[in-house]
Amino acid sequence: MFSHIEKFYNIPFAKWVFIIPFCFLIANRSLDVPDTEPYFNYLINEDPSIIYFENYGYEAGFQMFTKISKFIVGENYNLYFTLITLTNLLIIDIALTRIFNIFCFEEDDTFKASNSLESVELLNKYSILPLTLYVAYFGIYFNAIVLRVGMSLTFLVLASSFAIKPQKKILDYLIIVALLFVSYSFHAIAVLGIIIILLLIYSKQQSLKIYIWICTLIGITYFSNLTFRLGDTVFGFITSLNTLAYLSGKLSAYGGDSAMFDVTKISMKFVFFWLMSFTLIFNQIKSKVYYKYFNVFITGLAFYALFRSVLLVERVTDFFLLFSFVVFYLFLIKQSALKFWFYYIMIVLLQLTFVLRITNHKLV
Repeated sequence: MFSHIEKFYNIPFAKWVFIIPFCFLIANRSLDVPDTEPYFNYLINEDPSIIYFENYGYEAGFQMFTKISKFIVGENYNLYFTLITLTNLLIIDIALTRIFNIFCFEEDDTFKASNSLESVELLNKYSILPLTLYVAYFGIYFNAIVLRVGMSLTFLVLASSFAIKPQKKILDYLIIVALLFVSYSFHAIAVLGIIIILLLIYSKQQSLKIYIWICTLIGITYFSNLTFRLGDTVFGFITSLNTLAYLSGKLSAYGGDSAMFDVTKISMKFVFFWLMSFTLIFNQIKSKVYYKYFNVFITGLAFYALFRSVLLVERVTDFFLLFSFVVFYLFLIKQSALKFWFYYIMIVLLQLTFVLRITNHKLV
């Protein structure tokens, strides 16, 4: 709806009609939403002085952001949550603008000549379409529950927009490194971002047959629950790497040896992403950008399948699966009107169903 308003009435800031209410909703969520009360208590206890640092168990970047936020808004936790959400959305929007422009540059005249929903007027840099895809699951989850991971991933998405540039200069690489460092300062698991950036820089489109085999093997691995047999060995290997001691500690916190086989139920979230992977490979898209992000997405699915039985392994795989909203976006803008609305509504509604179960239906 908002995209049509932008197209026919030329209101470039229609996205604010979406961003502001979403920030208000997230900022005024119930304290019963998981992890909300601990962040509320942390804001109250944190000292706004940037000189005095007390170890609250949070990364330095997030503590610094909180100190600055408290200096601005005091102990008003609603405004604090608003600043977090607004920061994430604005940075995501900047990154998406860069991604879309590179995608358009690749498509060139073919993109502009199409009669489907991929018209530049509808999908210009002010479109809120990708923001709705982001918010449908990860935007709510990262801004309402796992705040540090959410902010960390926001900077990773921005770094990815530099990694996909066809001709990168030294400055681009410096920016990528700087953004990875900032991402890591908000959550240590952002070290996985190095893998993602390398995939975006060096991975290429594979043949349809290879993608079908990969997706099929991922399904076999997940539904046969191979981690029940192999997971303990693989997990033990990871946690034994001294060079990744900090990351190993985080992985242990999310799963741990005692919880290794606690999760045996089938995740509908995984089923959704897995089935969509087959849909996403059957298309006429020739863009290198599209397949670079798809490769990141499919890597996340592979990790998801391999570590199925690790408790809360999604905290790790979400670093890869987050980029599904970028893949969905680039996929949707190449569809006819009928397919666009069918896939768009399905993607948004199903993901909303998944995330509202996590928030205990208590966003308000």
